[in-house]
Amino acid sequence: MELYALIAVLAPLGGCCLSALCLGLKHRDSIASIATCGLMALSSFFSCYLLHGVYLQQKGPIHLSLFTWANIHSLHLNWGIYIDSLSVWMMVVVTLVSLMVHIYSLGYMSHDPHKARFMCCLSLFTFLMLSLVTAPHLLQIFFGWEGVGLASYLLIGFWHQKPSANHASVKAFITNRVGDIGLALAIFVSFYLFESIHFEVMASCAPKMQHAVFSLPWIGPVHSLSLLSLLLFIGAMGKSAQIGLHVWLPDAMEGPTPVSALIHAATMVTAGLFLMIRCSFVLEYAPAIQECILVIGAVTAFFAATIACTQHDIKRVIAYSTCSQLGYMFAAIGISAYDVAMFHLITHAFFKALLFLGAGAVIHSLSGEQDLRRMGGLWRLLPFSHVVMWIGSLALGGVPYFAGYYSKDAILESLWATQT
Repeated sequence: MELYALIAVLAPLGGCCLSALCLGLKHRDSIASIATCGLMALSSFFSCYLLHGVYLQQKGPIHLSLFTWANIHSLHLNWGIYIDSLSVWMMVVVTLVSLMVHIYSLGYMSHDPHKARFMCCLSLFTFLMLSLVTAPHLLQIFFGWEGVGLASYLLIGFWHQKPSANHASVKAFITNRVGDIGLALAIFVSFYLFESIHFEVMASCAPKMQHAVFSLPWIGPVHSLSLLSLLLFIGAMGKSAQIGLHVWLPDAMEGPTPVSALIHAATMVTAGLFLMIRCSFVLEYAPAIQECILVIGAVTAFFAATIACTQHDIKRVIAYSTCSQLGYMFAAIGISAYDVAMFHLITHAFFKALLFLGAGAVIHSLSGEQDLRRMGGLWRLLPFSHVVMWIGSLALGGVPYFAGYYSKDAILESLWATQT
């Protein structure tokens, strides 16, 4: 199982390196396409195999230490792979959606002279996301956290000849840095409280620290786990585009449509959700912060949905919808319904990726037109895209018997059940 875990995580990095090495060759596009898609398929296969072993057969968790990263006094950190039920589900979602995006990009970017570089960046993004979700401690999460921010900067601004794409990539990069300050401070606070940043150690020590107080200059005593939870949430707000730090998400539509599908469906925007679920053992001792998460999530869900109703750009409508659905997930976290939030994360990843890829097919067929007011009657010309867009839209709307119905209804049911 350890070997399969290693292949699943490192295969996208291999595709990225092979693509980078062939950038100066004559047949670079063909080599990059075969390398990235083939190794991405390998990663997806082994991720699904690990899901069967770790989740269904309970043969986990898997601990794999690759090399020593830091060994300073009481700080002992290894670069490793930690796979349990939570991380293996994230691996499956990330690799399957990324594989579909890789395959879709073969046709969508076929006329782009820099296709090989694009495929290289896609694989790099996927590897960094896998590094994040399989991290055994907070510092490795921070590495993947910053890495996906850098990769998203490269992908959103891929068409750098467009000033709007450059502005959007810089805006996404800077906005995420604001949230990342919270995560960086959370790492320091965690080490101060637990003398470790490994999740297993933190989880075992959290009950003993539930009444601990942290003294802050000019503020006074503060509940330690509430402070840690607040800092983690600030970090998550940036990546998962909650209200206040959501401004980068719509502008990220300036990148190629496959980038929108990858960033807004299963990877970057769900990193914050993953962090909060991973650190749920801290949130349980910070009820005031949970209430704050619930309110911000609910406000974001309503706020973003109303904005989506006023948009005319097909990709911006779907982007604001993503922001709204993330608000649903944070609302579920605010009432300790972590399993329900994870369920909606999984279903949302697939139907939102379907919507973005379907929108890309429409845009590609209309020579780059994205204004909904100039579209109509396309079902005659694009019957397949018409069907898949309907399927994605019905799932997003929570229509019965579609995936979104079960996960969204579970969130609403959980919220209703918490009423006193």
